[in-house]
Amino acid sequence: MIKLTSDQIKLVEQLLITVIKKEPYVEYKELGDRITPIIFHRNVPRNIGIISELCFQLGLPFLSAKVISKGTNEAGSGFYTLYVNYFPEAKKLTPKEVFKAECKKIRECTKWYKLAEYLNIDIDLPKAAKKVHNDHNQTIRILPMSSKKEFPEMCIEDVQNNYFLGRLINEENGLYYYRTSGINASKGSLILFQFDNMIIASARLLGIEKYDVSVDDPYHGAFKFDVHSIKIFQPITLAEINRIDNNITKFSQVKQEIKPQFMDAIDDLIQSKQVTIIPDELSKQHHEKFIEGSKKQIIVNAYERNYKARQLCIDYYGSTCVVCGFDFAKFYGDEFEGKIHVHHIKPLSEINESYEVDPINDLRPICPNCHLVLHSKINGELYDIDELKSKIK
Repeated sequence: MIKLTSDQIKLVEQLLITVIKKEPYVEYKELGDRITPIIFHRNVPRNIGIISELCFQLGLPFLSAKVISKGTNEAGSGFYTLYVNYFPEAKKLTPKEVFKAECKKIRECTKWYKLAEYLNIDIDLPKAAKKVHNDHNQTIRILPMSSKKEFPEMCIEDVQNNYFLGRLINEENGLYYYRTSGINASKGSLILFQFDNMIIASARLLGIEKYDVSVDDPYHGAFKFDVHSIKIFQPITLAEINRIDNNITKFSQVKQEIKPQFMDAIDDLIQSKQVTIIPDELSKQHHEKFIEGSKKQIIVNAYERNYKARQLCIDYYGSTCVVCGFDFAKFYGDEFEGKIHVHHIKPLSEINESYEVDPINDLRPICPNCHLVLHSKINGELYDIDELKSKIK
């Protein structure tokens, strides 16, 4: 973890005060003048940049977004440079768009106490209730997956949906076969599946089966998972894992262990990465042949499912429905913060394999009710968002 100087800690304290008081921004000079001894305003950017690096390590938004240049009402150019260094996909956005999205994250963040506790700052920030894990023998293990042998030429979304939500549950009944050695983990341990240098799924271990291997059998055994515990989510990066347990410095083909005291933090991270999506129904002429009794085959539009594009859309527009204004967190509580569907406004008939989604121009956050109605126009067409707004009574 980054170690801050005494002046930098004082700057953090003043920035946290702006969070408590819900001050939207503070200028460089004003922030420097708030501490003793005063920091010259030209030295403030370098110091708050280091503060934001610490925020990143703690899994918090970049606090330096609250500090703006005089007369511009925007963060300085250094903020954008630092941000895209950590999140290269943000290069698709303008500095103003990144600034706006990060300010929103700062306002909605409920875990600023982590920063205060790490720096021993005595300030009244709300704390989240701690979970209790009764089984102290549970471990957290990272299980590397072989992309070449088991999942050749498959992307992350394909592995998540076709294998974890498909074959592992429906065909294998939770049995994940391994080729070489098992894993030293007890029943109930949390297993994180590593694929393409990302954590893409998790499950709770029920047990391990070992086989008498024949010459023709490549598998030495199988891990048995609780099928009800299998989760897929927006891929988790090495940097995000390292912020929780700094002993994890790289992903490899070694089965790594995360310290069990970080179980709550890992659970919280997985929860924050949960993605709610809505399937697009096949047109009548295509789905009739899939009918079995009263069931109907449905598919998911991969362009709405793309995790990076989805998150950039929400970062820009927020998690409130652009049609009716519904906000899950305001209606159901803080634990539903950020839950929203994402709607593709470009007709699927106009999309081909070479199409690259634009998160800002092509996607919009939509609540499930409005999303259903948007896809309910006759002849398989979509309602326009403004057209649907005019129908709200």
